Amino acid sequence: MKKAKRSCASILQRPAVFAALLAPAVRVNQAMRTMRNLLLAGMIPLLLSSPGHTQTIYSDTFNGGAVNINQKSPTVATNDAGAASSAIWKDAANSKMLYTNGTVNTTEGDSVLLPFTPEDGYIYTLTASVTFTGNPGNWIGAGFAENYWYPGNGNAQFNENGVNGYDWAILSESSGNVQFFSGPSGTNQIFNRDGFFTAGPGTHTLTLTLDTTAPQWVISCHVDGVKAGPDFTYTTQPQITAVGVTQHTLTTPGAIHWNSFTLEATGMRSTNPVKATVSFSGAGVPLNPSFVGLSYEKAELTKSLFSATNTPLIKLFSMLGPAVLRIGGGTVDLTDWNGTSSATAITPSEVDAFAKFVRELPPNLSVIYGINLKTNTPANAADEAGYAAKDLGFRLLGFELGNEPEFYSTYDNFHYNWDQEESEITATVPGWNQGTGRHGWIMDGADAGQGVIPTFTDPFARDESGVASLLTQHYYVGSGGTMQVMLQHPNPTLDNLVTNIVGAANGNQMLGARITECGSFSSGGLLGVSNALGAALWSLDFMFTMAEDGGQGVNFHGGDKSPYSPINNNGATITAVGPEFYAMKMFSLIPQGGRVVPGAVTLDTSANFTAYGVRGVNGAISALLNNKEVNDTVSASVNLGPDVSRVELISLTAPNLFDSTGLMLGGATINTNGTWYGHVQAVLTATNGQLTVRVPPTTAYLLIPLMFPH
Repeated sequence: MKKAKRSCASILQRPAVFAALLAPAVRVNQAMRTMRNLLLAGMIPLLLSSPGHTQTIYSDTFNGGAVNINQKSPTVATNDAGAASSAIWKDAANSKMLYTNGTVNTTEGDSVLLPFTPEDGYIYTLTASVTFTGNPGNWIGAGFAENYWYPGNGNAQFNENGVNGYDWAILSESSGNVQFFSGPSGTNQIFNRDGFFTAGPGTHTLTLTLDTTAPQWVISCHVDGVKAGPDFTYTTQPQITAVGVTQHTLTTPGAIHWNSFTLEATGMRSTNPVKATVSFSGAGVPLNPSFVGLSYEKAELTKSLFSATNTPLIKLFSMLGPAVLRIGGGTVDLTDWNGTSSATAITPSEVDAFAKFVRELPPNLSVIYGINLKTNTPANAADEAGYAAKDLGFRLLGFELGNEPEFYSTYDNFHYNWDQEESEITATVPGWNQGTGRHGWIMDGADAGQGVIPTFTDPFARDESGVASLLTQHYYVGSGGTMQVMLQHPNPTLDNLVTNIVGAANGNQMLGARITECGSFSSGGLLGVSNALGAALWSLDFMFTMAEDGGQGVNFHGGDKSPYSPINNNGATITAVGPEFYAMKMFSLIPQGGRVVPGAVTLDTSANFTAYGVRGVNGAISALLNNKEVNDTVSASVNLGPDVSRVELISLTAPNLFDSTGLMLGGATINTNGTWYGHVQAVLTATNGQLTVRVPPTTAYLLIPLMFPH
């Protein structure tokens, strides 16, 4: 006999219980707090990235003859990003320092320069390759300089006031020494170390970066791919009109050969930005600490992915903080406990292995465990549920029965079968108490696709009020489409879906609604779209749309090589970290315990730009600014609360909207080995909470107020 429905009104009156339901343990992200403190102490400098196409604006391969390079054109010269197609090399001391074949012809201290004036909105990368065939007797270098032309024989080196080097570095063959300066000239030495590269003959690559995407420019230095010292942030922009190579007085210039010189620019010029005013109002709705989540096929339990020795996957899952892992998908109805039907068997040893994997994760990650509904029996379902509950312990959030039942059943048949399994499970498996979280597990459903809300989701919410705690739903943008389709905002289909399922859950005494399976485009996603930066920016809009209406979270579906997968794998090997994971990680950096408040955006011209806020317990607002425009920077005026005077900034970027390999969060890649070295990239100043932030094209910024005790 079907048991009587039970009311959860008392639980609804205790919001702390619901927080415990979906987040068994809430922890502050200590890593980001540490990074913030290091930044404020000056140990980690500001570094901002800008998206856009990478283009070579200057290049010289030094493959000419033994001819003075002075007055000669480089191999490549453009009119882009501060370069000039008519550019010629100029010898600052007129000493015939460099020949077009890359050999050095003088002992005199000198520089050879191209005209260059950096523009806002780019990341400039200078790469110079040099070969030492012996000891030249002193240092050589490369970098940016204040003066393109210095007529005379003195003060022609980067460390002298005729040329005035800015963002430049030197290499000494005899000692393997590297020195890095912010300038002007040789002032403000950032780095100085002997033995940084192997002393003696050899080829080395010097790379200097000048980042102009933020109000304060940032420089960095690498030699042979190894970072030489910290980044440096200019408080006053340097005056730069040239770029090139330099040398100190030498004894054996023939011991040097310059192989190549390249200057690249990544980004879009930040002129005439779109102006936006962002305002936040209202009390908002609580943001579930366990909002982010992952979804995997049940069939993965029969493979090698979920192993207690899969350290990279464990580290990646742990990176999200409080989260929900859902095991289900289409294969939940193609697998069966101990193989009692014709479906693939799920064995106790496989559940044991999965439980061991879960126990390696932080205690604030909980599991929704799916069970076959299509070809199962209530007794077998209860037997599996009991075994899984015992294995998973407090990590078990709840059970999910079946997957997208509209594809194989009418609602009446589905509801009858769901009732039979649910009754057997809740009657025989200890722990069911409809949502008190840490002391029990829940039931969820109907876990239907997005097109059947009126025929499956709504009646399920009504019929299972007091039994099912969580109303679950799936969502995909579509079965196919384009980047433009994916990034459409607002999206009426999504808005209506979220409003309907949250309303159905709240109206039927459920504890909330969650989208337990989602992605950009169904059937694995669309290559070049679902696995690109655009999908990360879409994911941020998608999550905040759900959160603004009071939804309790989303679980991005994936696994194997699917383009939409947050984490790609080949067996147990992690092969890529996808854009959805970057978005989830960024979302997880928002301080916990807040309430989501709508962000109203007023633009002076049309732009695909969105903003969202989370009001913290101290009243200050953390804001997410999401610019999906390909060419336009958005200058956003934002107020984060009257007591806010300093604001941390973290960016999500890639070279362009369609890039799938260059994503960076907090200035760093999330690696397949489960490491991430991202950090707070800037601390901005606000006046009574008011500040203006220039958001480059195809970039998301997370702004987190720094609140100090009065």
